[in-house]
Amino acid sequence: MKRAFAPLLLSLSVFFSGMAAAQEAELPPLEEATMEEDPIFAAFKAVERYFRETQSLKAGFVQHAPSGEITSGMVYMARPGRIRFDYAGDVPFLVVADGEALNLIDYEVGQVTRWPIDDTPLRLLLGRDVDLARLGAQVQAAPGGDERIVAVHARDENRPELGTITIFFERRAGEPDTLTLKGWLVKDAQAQETYVELVDAILNPELEKKLWTFEDPRGLSKRRRTR
Repeated sequence: MKRAFAPLLLSLSVFFSGMAAAQEAELPPLEEATMEEDPIFAAFKAVERYFRETQSLKAGFVQHAPSGEITSGMVYMARPGRIRFDYAGDVPFLVVADGEALNLIDYEVGQVTRWPIDDTPLRLLLGRDVDLARLGAQVQAAPGGDERIVAVHARDENRPELGTITIFFERRAGEPDTLTLKGWLVKDAQAQETYVELVDAILNPELEKKLWTFEDPRGLSKRRRTR
């Protein structure tokens, strides 16, 4: 099995792979959208509404690593600061953000690697703040000319080593101001891209607190290193 999971924490398929080109386009800054009839202004207000109304999420996911390896599983999210990626099959990894740090748990070698959430691109997804303008995010109302899609792109100009994230939403049919989170594309400082696509997302489910914990594999025998 290719070990393509370390880039996930530094960079963590979008809705469809053709959308990747949209990340390269210059996205108009939020401050330029000042009128309600402006489609970009309407799009970023819809995104802020989504974050404001979404406290938790449960979904299937498909992840495309920079190596081309494809994995899948279940993802759970609770804002602020909590996310869990449970990989299906025999993948010996677990990714858990516990409200303070993002943890990569490698049960094969018995190792835990931690990053502060604010030092990862996922801070846009997991943060308490929904003020996209303050976060320096940019919005595109119809990337690739697809009117169904809204994209949000974020990059910390002062810390380029953190990489970039582009989050993709789909407008709900008949309710253009209501969005569904479809996935995200993350590019790290080495231009390595990781794509995550969400499947059958459920909004605001009740999630057990134990999801944000994990068995620490350090010190366990290899025989006992299971998730």
